[in-house]
Amino acid sequence: MGDMLNRMDPYNMRALEMTPRLIEREINRLGAEHYDLKTDPNRFSAREGVCHLADWEPIMLARIKVGVETPGGRIEAYDEGQMALDHDYQSKDPKAELARFKADRQKTIQYLSSLSKEDFSKTVMHPERGEMTVNDLAHMLVSHDVYHLEHLASMQPDEKAVDIW
Repeated sequence: MGDMLNRMDPYNMRALEMTPRLIEREINRLGAEHYDLKTDPNRFSAREGVCHLADWEPIMLARIKVGVETPGGRIEAYDEGQMALDHDYQSKDPKAELARFKADRQKTIQYLSSLSKEDFSKTVMHPERGEMTVNDLAHMLVSHDVYHLEHLASMQPDEKAVDIW
């Protein structure tokens, strides 16, 4: 990891490594009987959240690869709600989706670990956000993780949301 410190923020890398374990802890805490609990009608249930993370990981890796391999290339925007319907999140096993997320996260970490410092300054063009660097995308992945971790942590089996902040 020593050489990697020159390329990517070590806190960012550590966060990427930790997230799957933290998601697993929250899923286990909730238990299978609460996978479909929703604390807000506009947000995912625990089941849907894990499915979303599993679907999103290879998308983010592909976006990062576009930046590195085709600097300035365009990336696609996605409708997360439509993806949930199209991929039938309601019928998915969160434990299997978590395993998929873990495996794909390892691929992301391996790829990011292989990049040079210069690679992190390469850019992509997002249709809604404009120009973004590979570093922006890597940090966005961590922010996305935290958003979903906070949501899972706020879920209580008695259906009362708890503000953890």
